[in-house]
Amino acid sequence: MIKKLEKHCSEIYKNHDWVYLCKYNISEIGDKIIGIQSNGLHSNGFTKIREIFNGKFKSDFILPTNIYWDIIYKLNQRFDIHGMMHITGGAFTKLKDFLKGASAIIRKNHQLYPQEIFKEIYKKGVPDKEMYKTFNCGIGFVVTVTPRDTAKILLALKDFKADIIGEIIPGKGMIEIESMFGKKIIKL
Repeated sequence: MIKKLEKHCSEIYKNHDWVYLCKYNISEIGDKIIGIQSNGLHSNGFTKIREIFNGKFKSDFILPTNIYWDIIYKLNQRFDIHGMMHITGGAFTKLKDFLKGASAIIRKNHQLYPQEIFKEIYKKGVPDKEMYKTFNCGIGFVVTVTPRDTAKILLALKDFKADIIGEIIPGKGMIEIESMFGKKIIKL
């Protein structure tokens, strides 16, 4: 059986040739999860958006997606990033790709609050679990790193709103999220 391992890669131009630097996306138990704030919906959940807004237009629907390439490339060169993920289609379920024999907990005691558009979607009846399976809920990109690097990485992210949103814990590939919308704990 072939097991799929996701990699994160950086591409650099060195000695007149392109060089690809790839590492496996595997987090370790004890890693901290650092989130970088999104600027809104990005390109997530528009089938659900059309369903709930029934053709109504909102300027939030056309905000360009934040691109994190420049800062993530620099972080990947300076620090031992264990896992990284752009929170796009599939939203937080994508974190399962780098759990390999562990679980993740996302806490709500951080500073990356969902933008108003997500609160509006939630108020229109989308349940907590579906919110976190469909939308980025205010977090556009995550990296997992050793606890010793978190302060330095947060300092390197000074031009972005970023915070420690959770950690990698022993487990079997589950993601537990303390919802920012209600008092529920979601399991993905």
